[in-house]
Amino acid sequence: MEHYYDLAYKDQFNDLFSDLYIGKNKTNLASSYYILKFDFSGIERKTNLEEDFFNEIKVTINSFMDKYNLDFKFRETNTAHSYLQNFLTKLEDQSNNNVYVLIDEYDHFANELLSFEADEFNNVFSKGGFVRKFFEVLKKKTTSGIIERIFATGVTPIALDSMTSGFNIASDLTSDPNLNQLLGFTIKEVRAIIDQISSESPDEKVISFKQKFKESRTRYTTFNKKEIIKKLKDYYNGYSFSPEAENKVFNSDMILYYFNSFLRNSKEPLELVDKNISSDYFKLEQLFSLKDKQNNFEVLKSILKKEIQEAKISREFNLNSRFNREDFISLLFYLGFLTISKHEFNLTQFEIPNYAVKEIYFDYFVEIVSRASNFEVDNLKIKKSIIEIAKKGEITQFIEIIEKIISKLSNRDFIKFDEKYIKILMLSYLMLPEIYNVKSEYEVENGYLDIALFKRMEEVKYEALIELKYLKNSDYKKSGSKLLKKTAAAARTQLLKYSNADEFKETENLKKWIIIFAGTEAVYVEEIK
Repeated sequence: MEHYYDLAYKDQFNDLFSDLYIGKNKTNLASSYYILKFDFSGIERKTNLEEDFFNEIKVTINSFMDKYNLDFKFRETNTAHSYLQNFLTKLEDQSNNNVYVLIDEYDHFANELLSFEADEFNNVFSKGGFVRKFFEVLKKKTTSGIIERIFATGVTPIALDSMTSGFNIASDLTSDPNLNQLLGFTIKEVRAIIDQISSESPDEKVISFKQKFKESRTRYTTFNKKEIIKKLKDYYNGYSFSPEAENKVFNSDMILYYFNSFLRNSKEPLELVDKNISSDYFKLEQLFSLKDKQNNFEVLKSILKKEIQEAKISREFNLNSRFNREDFISLLFYLGFLTISKHEFNLTQFEIPNYAVKEIYFDYFVEIVSRASNFEVDNLKIKKSIIEIAKKGEITQFIEIIEKIISKLSNRDFIKFDEKYIKILMLSYLMLPEIYNVKSEYEVENGYLDIALFKRMEEVKYEALIELKYLKNSDYKKSGSKLLKKTAAAARTQLLKYSNADEFKETENLKKWIIIFAGTEAVYVEEIK
């Protein structure tokens, strides 16, 4: 947008856009504006916010004047809003060109303030706050001044809502169905990337990458195109930003991360989830600390249980009044931790978009469990127990660790032990070493598997299907072996039925386990041959 509308790039317009649709269908407003671009992504909570905000305004205005060779004086003040207002007022007198304001990450530091310092957030964005005053100047100079357009990007509508009348000229375009594909890559674009970076191959089903060796020899490493696209869909696809959107899109950052590995090493990355993304569980922790932590934690458990999340999407948030479950679910949607799956009767259903985001949730859950139990699980020990499953098909060590964790958590009020809760614990730790693609309630032709472990790397020898049951401790003590025998028989019938699905018929080294918990103990473990 900057280069398209900026009059400073008028001479380079054809070089930049002649091969593109927007170049071939040039509008009258192309190359006609001064571009005043603010970037608030570098302003952090730990610094003096008002001072850093003011410095960003000054630096941006100085760069603007250098870029357009402007040489005039205006009254400099010590506040961001008055400094900006004086500059724009003087610019109106000095130039006939209108201004297009671009703002990147307008709410970056606002979202950090939300979880930690609600009072400071209100001081910054509410009436009289320095950010609100800044936007009031932009509004004034847009409705009757030199600014003709403003385009701002951020993550949530919290900050703008907090400014209410300070900037009520804005329209939220997040859920515009016409812009859904703007926010990610389509499957067509992903295929185009594959074709662009791979070597020519006569087989359309094969991707070929050139590898060079010290001996000046060249070898081509080939990959199954269908399998790669399936993996990309599992890990990076699934985003829908409008109830009316026809197609889901891929996370563009993750797609580029994946294919950068092919360009550098002629193979996919060892870790399919970029650490820059996986570290977002810290951001998730901030969100779950917002307002009512207990209610937020109930939402987390519900999401991990794959229960349907329904809400009317909140178009604005006001932290000074209500902030309910629907608001919290909407916030998770705006931040990419949930996406739209269905919409009817003015209610929207949400789901986790893909496996990469699911890993972030489960990583965060592991952190919560560690804190709540005051029991620091040895991650290396967990990983080794899962390697035992992968290499030897042995699950004993893993079950013993789960038992120990459950026993530490058993006296916590917010823990309600049942089959689903124990499953969440098992899934969380099974995901930890990134050895398996871990599936919960995995759909097969005969029903739904509790847990399915599919290999994520070639070194994995054993894949696995797990049927999990839970007995109340009181029922188990009362009925003992009779109840256990009946439960095991039912589980055995289910697991055999599921494992006979067509997709498993040619799977070698497939382990099938029944695990039955009573209270905090795994009272029955059976491998089905």
